[in-house]
Amino acid sequence: MKKCLRGRKKYLARWIALKIIDGNEKILGSIQKNLKINLQTKEIKENISQIEQILNNNGISKSEVKDKMISSIIFVAENVYKDSVEIENNKYNSRDRKIDKILTSKKFGIPIMILFLGIIFWITIVGANYPSELLSQLFGWMQEKFEYVLKICRTPVWLQSLLIDGVYKTLTWIIAVMLPPMAIFFPIFTILEDLGYLPRIAFNLDKYFRKAGSSRKTGTNHVHGIWLQ
Repeated sequence: MKKCLRGRKKYLARWIALKIIDGNEKILGSIQKNLKINLQTKEIKENISQIEQILNNNGISKSEVKDKMISSIIFVAENVYKDSVEIENNKYNSRDRKIDKILTSKKFGIPIMILFLGIIFWITIVGANYPSELLSQLFGWMQEKFEYVLKICRTPVWLQSLLIDGVYKTLTWIIAVMLPPMAIFFPIFTILEDLGYLPRIAFNLDKYFRKAGSSRKTGTNHVHGIWLQ
């Protein structure tokens, strides 16, 4: 790889080699465009085939290689942080670590998450019933007034039906049904994110995202945030 790079850019050889193994077409395209190197040479393709053969023989998948790369970056970042930052109180995040051990543990992490989400959905559904009913009553009262005004104006029956049964009832029904749950659900989730629980949920579900074939980018970013705290 160093043969393809000129001058001071040779320090990128290892990084480019790792990206070739990773196989991200978008990044590889940017490398070829910006560094003006050809990654489709016969020699590089043969080396890639050899590397893939070695990985297959050892039962290592590309996703495992990618996870290892990410872990290595995190560990290096942690070491740089430790060497360059001086902390007066080394136990400043001990409470967060204790919470992490419970909320992200293999034994309690998933059950606690299911319990929390169940409580949130219960509060959302049950709590939304009361404002939904009040809104329905309010819109029903307003409907009577609109119908009265339309009759006074001698509006044709077909137009009354279009305005009341078509436009008004549809719009007010959506507002009465959807607005209260959203007004309850999103603030609760915002509080959970501010408290740092949503990243822990992402950490607990990361393995399942991988099995489902999800890109896991959001979850991975949250997980990195936890480990770099």
